[in-house]
Amino acid sequence: MTTRREVEDRIVAIIREQFLKYNSETLEKYKDQITATVRWYVSTLPRHIAKAEAGDLESEAKIAFIECLKTWDPRKGDLWPYVSVRLKGSMQDYLRKRGSDPVAGLYEFITSAANVYMAFNRKEIVHEEVDKLLHVDSAMSDFSTKEKAVIEQYYRHDKTFKEIGREIGLSESQVSRICKDATLKLKKNLREGEE
Repeated sequence: MTTRREVEDRIVAIIREQFLKYNSETLEKYKDQITATVRWYVSTLPRHIAKAEAGDLESEAKIAFIECLKTWDPRKGDLWPYVSVRLKGSMQDYLRKRGSDPVAGLYEFITSAANVYMAFNRKEIVHEEVDKLLHVDSAMSDFSTKEKAVIEQYYRHDKTFKEIGREIGLSESQVSRICKDATLKLKKNLREGEE
């Protein structure tokens, strides 16, 4: 005898097959929502990155949408809420891999600037490095444990939001939100510390 779970699994498989079989129609149905999500994400980026990457981000979002059709389970909720979170994460991961993510770019910029500085100012390196670490540490002094963990893992250890989430017991979207908020807070604190 077939269990209810097996019947549900088969229905989910059929729905996925149909979505994938008619993926262009499904993509067309959600086109406006995908475009709005891409526009929103692009509007949060610096202009030079937004201008250069907008088309690629839209393509990446469409690819992520099709990938989501393969894993979506209708028993757990509607398609769009499931997809929208993954589209944003996919676009951010795309920029990180390309090296265009303004958030991830902050760490690379600081590192490259420090390397150039060290090449020309060997005697002051130790003092400068200690000062820089103390300055960043003091800028993060009011951060929660989770904010510190996310910033550390994301920027220094180059881990994905999914990996960080698994380690600290949060979802990928929660980690993304914490990272964005903490990065803005860090930038603000560093600017205030310079003044």
